[in-house]
Amino acid sequence: MPGEPKRLEHPRSVYIIGFIFKIITLSVLIAVIYQITFSPHGPAVLVPIKEKIEESQKSAILEEVRQQEEYEKHRHFHHVVEYPQLPENMRPVCYICHSDYPHSKNKKVRAMLNMHTQFFVCETCHIQEQPGISVTYKWYNPLNETPKGPFYGTEYDPETGNLIEVEDQFSKISPFYRTGEKFKSAIQIQDSALAQDYVKVRDKLTPEQRDNVKKKFHVHIKAKGHECKVCHSRNGILDFRNLGFSANRTIDLEQLNIKGMVTKYESFYIPNLFSE
Repeated sequence: MPGEPKRLEHPRSVYIIGFIFKIITLSVLIAVIYQITFSPHGPAVLVPIKEKIEESQKSAILEEVRQQEEYEKHRHFHHVVEYPQLPENMRPVCYICHSDYPHSKNKKVRAMLNMHTQFFVCETCHIQEQPGISVTYKWYNPLNETPKGPFYGTEYDPETGNLIEVEDQFSKISPFYRTGEKFKSAIQIQDSALAQDYVKVRDKLTPEQRDNVKKKFHVHIKAKGHECKVCHSRNGILDFRNLGFSANRTIDLEQLNIKGMVTKYESFYIPNLFSE
């Protein structure tokens, strides 16, 4: 208005200093709140409330599955090798209920069967092939759509005779449905809507309701996997050479002694090997 002194504009540096001061003040305030509420070095007044909430949300089924997983590891193997784990949303739905070592019923072969989980996914052995639908077996890696290898288990170290160590620890042989030149993975992943919904509500379901939901996960899945000779033979479902296995490794896989024991001498050496 006329007669009033002209308002002076503050230098830009004043606004910058003010902004920095606000950031520092906000950071100090957050640190103080954390120190009072959750920090182990402070009164941690909200920690008991947090623990009660976590306890109420804890899944008894999930805890049981994890305990069973540890139990199965030590029961099946004298030496357990730890492998890096994928985030749960990237793992197959099988692991919602099953551990990394899922075979436990048959004591004679469970260690041998569980050993296979290092090399291929559950569906490779348990897929129910359907008439008119072509199934191809390829390497699958949830972190890489086109894994190139080298893949674990495909080649021997010429100096030690052991399997060569590789950097890729996630690729496994998996079935794919083939339509022309297109391939669709047969794996159901835990980030699917059905899997996520089931995980949220499974503790509220009756055993019968859980079984009904799990039937949807088990579509095209058979309870009993392939017998050894389905894969471990020259004309088996797995083309080892095409999958990148070395010549020596391919010969060994096609002529495994355990396969011969099962297919030729099971009645003498290992009676009822596949009976439950």
